[in-house]
Amino acid sequence: MKISVIVRTCNRPDFLEQALTSIQLQTHRDWEVIVFDDGDTSLNQKIVNGFKDRTNNLVTYINSGKKYHLFKESWKIAPKISNGEVMIRLDDDDLLTSDCLEFVNKIFTETPDLDFAYGNSVLFRKDSLFQIMETKTPIDYPKSRDTWSGYIKGHPYNKPWSFTKNHFDKPRHASSIIHSSKLNHFCIFHPYMMRTKSVLKVIDKINMTSNFVDDLEFLGSLDNLGLRYASLKRVLTYVRKHEKESITEDGKEINGVTLWNDIMRVRDDVDFLRPDGLNFKSNITKIKVPYNYSTQIDSEMKGAFKTLLSNIDSILNPKPIFSDKFDWRRF
Repeated sequence: MKISVIVRTCNRPDFLEQALTSIQLQTHRDWEVIVFDDGDTSLNQKIVNGFKDRTNNLVTYINSGKKYHLFKESWKIAPKISNGEVMIRLDDDDLLTSDCLEFVNKIFTETPDLDFAYGNSVLFRKDSLFQIMETKTPIDYPKSRDTWSGYIKGHPYNKPWSFTKNHFDKPRHASSIIHSSKLNHFCIFHPYMMRTKSVLKVIDKINMTSNFVDDLEFLGSLDNLGLRYASLKRVLTYVRKHEKESITEDGKEINGVTLWNDIMRVRDDVDFLRPDGLNFKSNITKIKVPYNYSTQIDSEMKGAFKTLLSNIDSILNPKPIFSDKFDWRRF
């Protein structure tokens, strides 16, 4: 199975070079890369060209010249130009685990009704791992009696936090990724994987508007449109933790919009795609393929990460074959 790795970047050439190299080191070899560049520098183009020279795989480079232009639009463009059966998204400051694509290939091959999925990640800073980000589905959270009251009383998007307690006799689960988000339940975290043909069937029904929570907007739309999905409890990416200059930094604005205002708007906009009525439920698929459930950072995970960093460094900073101290007089 060919897998398309969708890489989004903006003026972070050093990180981009490492991210691309983590793709080069995959145990699954049938892949292509599509790079969406919102930056205004030619350095990223140079890095992508160098990456092309190191591999025999197809690499497509798209540059907008406008900051944040492709940030959200790449979600809709990628399925239309992808040659892969499955797409996986990778931000330029993150790294794939060495067996990530191999695992994704196995999951989507042996689960033919799976349309999209998301997996666990582990945060890192420099060469240290420090926190696993565990993804969930709406039914992974406890049931609540007042889960649906925000949708029942009047307009479903007015004051979503003002719930009437004990509305139902029996507790119920949240119905969708967006519904869980409205309850402040965390579901999704990258990496995100999608079956290309499944996304193409609904792509024209999705409107991408957010530069902050574009992942919630897109995956929430796929969910509300009825696509089948799963949460994969396995670490598949290393996510770089920045001390500052993060897009989610408190008070940061993009085009005059803050993160939290955008979250509230996106939740409401996407939820209009949800069919009317109280019977809608996420189309969650059970994964039959066994996988390693990653909840703790153990020595094996640390060792795999250090090996990946070492291999990346060996490719990007190759050591000379002959040392300057080599004694040629011996020959």
